[in-house]
This record gives sequence, C-alpha cells and structure tokens, in this order.
Amino acid sequence: MRGKLRSKGRAVHGVQAGPVKRILGAEELTTLIKWLPNFSNTVADVLTLYLWTCARGSEIMAMEVSEISEDDDGLWSTIPKAKMKNSWREHATDLRVPLIGRAEVVVRRRMDAAKGAYLFASRGKVPYMEQKSVGVAVWFHMPYSKTKPEDLRPRLPVTNWAPHDLRRSCRTQLAILGCTEEVAEAVLGHMKKGVVGVYNRHAYDQERREYLGWLNTHLEAL
Repeated sequence: MRGKLRSKGRAVHGVQAGPVKRILGAEELTTLIKWLPNFSNTVADVLTLYLWTCARGSEIMAMEVSEISEDDDGLWSTIPKAKMKNSWREHATDLRVPLIGRAEVVVRRRMDAAKGAYLFASRGKVPYMEQKSVGVAVWFHMPYSKTKPEDLRPRLPVTNWAPHDLRRSCRTQLAILGCTEEVAEAVLGHMKKGVVGVYNRHAYDQERREYLGWLNTHLEAL
C-alpha cells in the first residue's frame, strides 16, 4: 500500500497534528545540541550524525566499520547504493559522506568499541538498530509524552520534532551559509532530476566536504 495511504500525523493529546515537516531554527538547534547528553549515548550519537552529516536515519543506523575510510582529506563513510533510498534508480551510485567535527568523533569512538560489523549493532531482527527506535526515544522525552508515566526522565525543551527533521533543519542551515542548490542536494544524497541527472555525473565530494566543514563550524558556534 506504499504511496496509497496518507498519514494523518502523530496524535498529541488526542489531536491529529497532521503531516508536519518541521524545521528547527538556530535558537532551537542551540538548545537541542546542548541538551543531547540527556539522551542515552547511542541516541545522542545518532542525533549528532543527523546534524553533522545530514544523512538519512536508515543510512546512519546501517553504517558498517568496513564502509569507513581514511583519505588524504579526512574520514569518509561510503554508503553503498543498495542501502540508499534511490537504490532502484538506474543512475544511482554509492554516496560518500564526509565525517567532520563531532561526526568524526562519534564514528571513531564507535569503530573502536564495535564488536561486529555495525557501528549501531543490535540483537534484534536485523543486525543493527532500527531507525524507529531513535524516534521512540525522542518521543519518550517530549514533555507531553505519556509513555511509562511512572518513569522519571528529563523532558525536552524543544518540542514537536522527529529525528528526520534534523536533516531538514541542517539542509536549511546550509542554504543560510550560502551553499548552492547542487551541492546541498548532493549532501543529502538526492539525485539530480531529468536530463541533468543523466549528463551531470559530478559527485561533488570536495564541495560537500567544504560545506559540511562550514556547517560544523556553524553548529559549534551555536
């Protein structure tokens, strides 16, 4: 039924919020980044990678040690085409993700601690943590969450967002930093449309590293 059913969005206090595409502004990102240590180490690491790489959650959770490489210009994660949302498209290719700043710190630490192939290993149905588990953890800390009300926990000061909204928010911050449309879309791993996608096969690796470096500086300043 994919594509045939439309979500009514999350229900908050019994009211359907509707499908919301949330963007966190600079002040909210400032507050959230400072608050990340209140999550478990794993959830904080995943959310940090959302912010510092703009990668999809499914790509982050499935990262393998063998996909990390040290090049002359720094650390990279190569997401195989088979793991990407665009894997079915004819001209889809592997995506190289620059790991800069806190993203590099997180990945190096998890590589050192990894006991198997995956950075976010799990003993569940799949060998790595599922993306939805991070969304559940974020919801658990929302001030209006009634999940396990007997469990005391810190409540998020920034509300009404989901992990994927961080990817959208940092894409917006890249635009504020002057990142061109072509490079920003390459950072997200979006494929070029139409005839442009057929003829322009430039991967923008150098440009993506440059702008994610600027994003790192910007987020640290926040």
